[in-house]
Amino acid sequence: MVSFKGILNNLKQYPLEQGGPIIGWTCTYLPLEILEAGGLQPYRIIPEPTSERADSYLDPNFCPFIRASLGKVLGGGYPSLSGIVLLNTCDGMRRLFDAWRFYCAPSFSFLLDLPRVITPSSLAYFRERLQELKEELERHFEVQITQDALVEAIEEANLTRSLIQRLLLLKGRGDPPLQEADIMDILAEGWGSPRKIFNEALQRLVKELEPHPPAPLNGPKLLVTGSLLEGSSLIRLVEELAGEVVVSDLCTGGRFLEEVPPFSNPLGALSEAYLNKPLCARMWDTQRRIANIKAEISRTGAQALIYFALKFCDPYLYEAPVLKEALQEIGIPVLFIEGEYTGKVSGGVRTRVQAFLEMLERDYG
Repeated sequence: MVSFKGILNNLKQYPLEQGGPIIGWTCTYLPLEILEAGGLQPYRIIPEPTSERADSYLDPNFCPFIRASLGKVLGGGYPSLSGIVLLNTCDGMRRLFDAWRFYCAPSFSFLLDLPRVITPSSLAYFRERLQELKEELERHFEVQITQDALVEAIEEANLTRSLIQRLLLLKGRGDPPLQEADIMDILAEGWGSPRKIFNEALQRLVKELEPHPPAPLNGPKLLVTGSLLEGSSLIRLVEELAGEVVVSDLCTGGRFLEEVPPFSNPLGALSEAYLNKPLCARMWDTQRRIANIKAEISRTGAQALIYFALKFCDPYLYEAPVLKEALQEIGIPVLFIEGEYTGKVSGGVRTRVQAFLEMLERDYG
């Protein structure tokens, strides 16, 4: 299989910063379509796992992703950014926003308020906050984000989602066979690429893979969920040990691939689609999130679940025992892993994952 990164690099004809002002973002609850409709280039903040520079600013028992993000910012790691749009997803993210503004003073900064519940009033509130973001972007960057531009941006983003969905159906094809870890790596490439170029690269990859017959994948089927992962190393470990990851319910995986439905009011459509996407642990309705995961298990035939929580990530650490109990009641084994923000898998985690897969092989054959 031709490298997707190679396909993408061949299509890029100019540095990212020449495609418009670059806006840093962190959370998939942010509708990137609003930025793209204004000719702005979103760039996802996924820093390397190092936090030494942040040690003097944040407590050692602080979220390691936040520490790594602030550490890179303090080290001048994002010189091309023209601004940032963060969400109040957790206390750590609010502290990152405060520290970023205070110590680095980006020319544009916006903290988007995200409701925790999904009700008619929260949908209306979120739509108002998106309108506020739109107006602030227009004012600061002297652009017009029109209805037509929003519609075009939504259509391009929907094309991305449909192409990723097609790739998911093509897993097992190619040489070597396409797997979930490869798709996570592909998604990561898209976070720093212009949308239209990324879509063209996806179309070329789909066209290349479609003629190949699927390779049989006979290992235990797993669903992986939890906190943000730095890279695909945990997913790739499962696949190297002959497991099959059928769903990566992660904000760095496939948590938002449903298309934004037809719309007469683009901002209203974005508000509804993003608030109703598969929930993360930060949202209030844990029972709805459990129901979503059970539905995915039923749809894919997953036999077990791996739950990864970053150290000191309170939303996921609080949710883990509730979800584990609910799944064990229906006979789904759960492996809970609490780990650091790192692109590598420790020896201890490798041993636990290997033992978990061996147990599944014994029980399900």
